[in-house]
Amino acid sequence: MPTTRPDFYESNAKDYFERTNRVDPSPILTPLLRHLQPGSAILDIGCGSGRDLKWFKAKGFDPAGLERSPTLAVMASEHSNCPVSIADLFDYQPPNHFDCILLIGTLVHLPKPELPRALRKIMRMLKPDGIMYMSMKAWGGSDMSEDGRVFQLWSDSELRREFSRLGLEVLEHSRSRSLLGNRDVWLGYILKVV
Repeated sequence: MPTTRPDFYESNAKDYFERTNRVDPSPILTPLLRHLQPGSAILDIGCGSGRDLKWFKAKGFDPAGLERSPTLAVMASEHSNCPVSIADLFDYQPPNHFDCILLIGTLVHLPKPELPRALRKIMRMLKPDGIMYMSMKAWGGSDMSEDGRVFQLWSDSELRREFSRLGLEVLEHSRSRSLLGNRDVWLGYILKVV
């Protein structure tokens, strides 16, 4: 996804991997299990360290990753023992459709006007009755981190407006603190195309 510093995740791949791969994703991923069948095909867009790929594979699912950073993609594939494609979301041509697509912090750098375009592309990758899980940083406006990355911050009402316009139904919603132990608050949504 486009960022203010497109090379950040590539040039900081090792540090990012180390910071995220050992975090237990169970609190955010477990709610998805009641919406999935055994062996469901899952695509993790912006899979980072491969942590979530590994979690789903251990539970008997068929996960694959998509990652822009070539270095992170290799690390994620090795860590999870899952296939990881190297591409930007907007350039990616999926080989098949998926039962579930993960967008865990994936779209946080995307300028707000680009969100509908990204979600329309992702919706076309889902099988009929497929679901997606999306998490975004809470509040409003935007925020720049100390390392220069710009994050778009969303309110629940802003996101729900976008979902409604695109024909996405919210099946479940959560609000939680970051699993990395910082002060960030994340809004999580399990979504289905209606």
